Amino acid sequence: MIPGFIVLQAEEAESFFDSGVWWFFTRMSIAVLAGLWLALIYWVYKDARRRVADPLMVWVAVAAAAFPFVGPLFYAILRPPEYLDDVMERSLEIKAREMEVRQREQAMGGAVGTCPACREPVRDDFLICPKCRRELKVACSGCRKPLDPDWRICPFCSVEVGSRMGAGEDMFA
Repeated sequence: MIPGFIVLQAEEAESFFDSGVWWFFTRMSIAVLAGLWLALIYWVYKDARRRVADPLMVWVAVAAAAFPFVGPLFYAILRPPEYLDDVMERSLEIKAREMEVRQREQAMGGAVGTCPACREPVRDDFLICPKCRRELKVACSGCRKPLDPDWRICPFCSVEVGSRMGAGEDMFA
């Protein structure tokens, strides 16, 4: 035998789930979730078109987004980190800088480096930086060509760095 208050509560519970309020909230929840799912698919499509160059991969991302809520999550984790426009802009900036360096080298008449002290552009054959007067290289005592301070012998005339030998003298004689 079932007590009367349990039967009464069961009847009330049945009537709540059969009511229009329950029906309205369940249908609205389903509509909101379906709308969110479609919005996520659209977002994946729009975002993938801006980040992925291959159209086939864009559609693969959209197909993956068709799996409710899990697909867009995986796409958000695995998507490329930057937009195609940003990649193209950066590559154009790099090319422009390279052209700028080449033009500066041509204007200076040789390969261009930078002074370690003031960071001004200097040619490779400069002995002293014209801006800050820092010694960049030493002159060979024989042929007067610029040498690295670490070199022990001039590769142009075979004179030992720091010696007073002439250009035509043989150092091994």
